Amino acid sequence: MVDVRSIAARPPVATARGGKLVAPPSAQVEAPLPARAPLPVGASPIGRQVRVPKTAELVAGQLRRRIIRGELAEGDALPPEPTLMTQFGVSRPTLREAFRVLEAEALISVRRGAHGGARVHAPSPAVAARYAGLVLEHRGATLGDVHQASGVLEPPCAAQLAERRDPTDAAELRRCLAQADAAVDCDALAAAQAEFHLTLVRLTGNHSLALVTDMLQHLVEIANAQQATHPVGPEPHADATRVTHARLIELIEAGDAAAAADHWRSHLAAPEHAIPGGPADSCLLDLLG
Repeated sequence: MVDVRSIAARPPVATARGGKLVAPPSAQVEAPLPARAPLPVGASPIGRQVRVPKTAELVAGQLRRRIIRGELAEGDALPPEPTLMTQFGVSRPTLREAFRVLEAEALISVRRGAHGGARVHAPSPAVAARYAGLVLEHRGATLGDVHQASGVLEPPCAAQLAERRDPTDAAELRRCLAQADAAVDCDALAAAQAEFHLTLVRLTGNHSLALVTDMLQHLVEIANAQQATHPVGPEPHADATRVTHARLIELIEAGDAAAAADHWRSHLAAPEHAIPGGPADSCLLDLLG
């Protein structure tokens, strides 16, 4: 009888293959893999600290998203606080903290009292312009800097409208011209002229350029109001400005892109287009009054 235990205990025997001794499979041991040092915490996304948003931020984020997407329109009243507290499952202090976040972004205004509540406001270029103006004033920008930016942005827009030769573009610009003709005071005239500039850019269909132009116009308006640069009497150069605007419309209707761009560039660089009351190039922005 063969003792199975003795067979199992025997060491594996090498066999001859091709004139060479080959170790049996059980005797072939793979070399161990080299040890790898652990990655430092800062070198890998694993282990980085994760900031958990506060509940008030989450509530503000949901309301902000609905405002930006147009689900809540300008002037809409938010539901009463108890209703929102139930919908979001939060306390009154948390909801009011969320309101303060949205108020700081000028997306809502809150009125206290029995007939109060929160009202929705659409994002406004005026709000963006105020903050941009603070940044520019902090950096020492001048009114000439603002006008130079308009001189870079607007002439290519005039050329684009001339290339397109769309009658509706000219009609919109003529509407702005008529609005300026009907102005009864300097403030109304300045607003109509600013609308002409903004409409010129807006008609290109580029929302980014339109926003930047809108912000620049707001900065000029704020500077005018703070420095009281508008005269009490008739606006100087108003007639010349009207002729310049009307000429641009004619060039756009004629489809002369190069002439339209050159004409508008010259207008924006003219001294009468700058802020009245002093050289704009050296007049620092002072939006705080």
